[in-house]
Amino acid sequence: MAQQVAEQAASSPAESARRGRARRSIGSALPLALGGMLGAGLFVGIAPAALAAGPLLLLAVPLVLVAVACSALASAHQSASYRGPGAGYACIRARLGVLPARFGAATALAGKVAALAAIARVIAEHAMPAAPPVVSSAIVLLVVLAATAGLRIRGAAAWLWLLLTLAVVGLVIAVCFAIEPPESPAMPAVQEDGAIGITGAAGVLFFGFLGFERLTAPAEERDRHRGVIVKWGVVASLVVTGVVVSLLAWALLHQLGPARLALSGQPLLDALDAAAGGRLRPMVGTAVGLALFPVLLGVLESLRSTALAVQRDQDLPAALARESRAGTPYLLDLCAGVAAAVVALLVQPVPAMAFASCCLLVHHALANAAARVLLADDQVWRMRSACLGMGLAVILAMSMPVHAMLGTLVVVIAGPLLAGLVSRRWS
Repeated sequence: MAQQVAEQAASSPAESARRGRARRSIGSALPLALGGMLGAGLFVGIAPAALAAGPLLLLAVPLVLVAVACSALASAHQSASYRGPGAGYACIRARLGVLPARFGAATALAGKVAALAAIARVIAEHAMPAAPPVVSSAIVLLVVLAATAGLRIRGAAAWLWLLLTLAVVGLVIAVCFAIEPPESPAMPAVQEDGAIGITGAAGVLFFGFLGFERLTAPAEERDRHRGVIVKWGVVASLVVTGVVVSLLAWALLHQLGPARLALSGQPLLDALDAAAGGRLRPMVGTAVGLALFPVLLGVLESLRSTALAVQRDQDLPAALARESRAGTPYLLDLCAGVAAAVVALLVQPVPAMAFASCCLLVHHALANAAARVLLADDQVWRMRSACLGMGLAVILAMSMPVHAMLGTLVVVIAGPLLAGLVSRRWS
């Protein structure tokens, strides 16, 4: 008995230290995923989703959650087998071949450039509503310069930004439910922009759940966590994001109604106006702008990871991998920033968001297909989840607006051609 007590006393400090490390790991893992998920899709994406699904908007949330969960699981398995930058792309190339890998790389890079542009436009339109579109281009370039200089938002700073996002959303939800919506005249019927009901809404909302790759497939080893931490981090991130999106969508539908929400360019601010909270508009707009800066950094990190993997296979010019004194690929960052700045100058945030979602859905369809081959000898349920993720990604991509699908088709055709010209290899 005395010996057992002594063993328990000896193991207690070790066990406490292990639990402390686990808590710190989860505490650093959650902001990696949530920092990308709670972004522009949350603040703006609910409106175009309402355009597609109308009053059935909330039914799209569980559908997109399943699609994202399958893609996140596939991404985690790919990162375990293909460590380093661009694990998803590397798996596609190894398991499916060069041409599918070029499809996946082109759609991933184009989607992330469009995502940078969309987020920058949302920042400018909320924080500086009277500013011209050129301001959003300047925002992109400033964030790119900061990232090139080595800026990384991690730890306590990441948690502070997440709390700011949650505080803004919580305030809008509280105001929407605290005041009954006013009686308004009947709104004209909204014309759907080529989307197909609930699947179209889920495709648009997919943009609001991106960011899990920062946790499941980090480019840098210092951001890598143990498998159990990644699993619980992804589960917690998806649950939190799903709950927040559902509550905000419910609140906006309650206050604005499906038709007004579908036509809104700034649904959070319009809901405040409808609920007699117009005096909160400047504060909420500024807070939204601040909350989205780390999301821009996260998208750039993800773009950089994929591009470096593509360059490693010589499908991008070697010069793009040149590093600055901070250890960042400054030419790659600059090219991505200039491309995103041009898109931000020319394209409204909702079309850019739809195009980004469609491109990234195609990329994740290919990534899930590669994961299905990778997991062929693994547990059956893991292989089937990759099959489900591939199927859902294809369905959601085919339900997107016509302009987004046509833009994605151009990327799918042009990307492999440009890669072949750069590498002078076609297979």
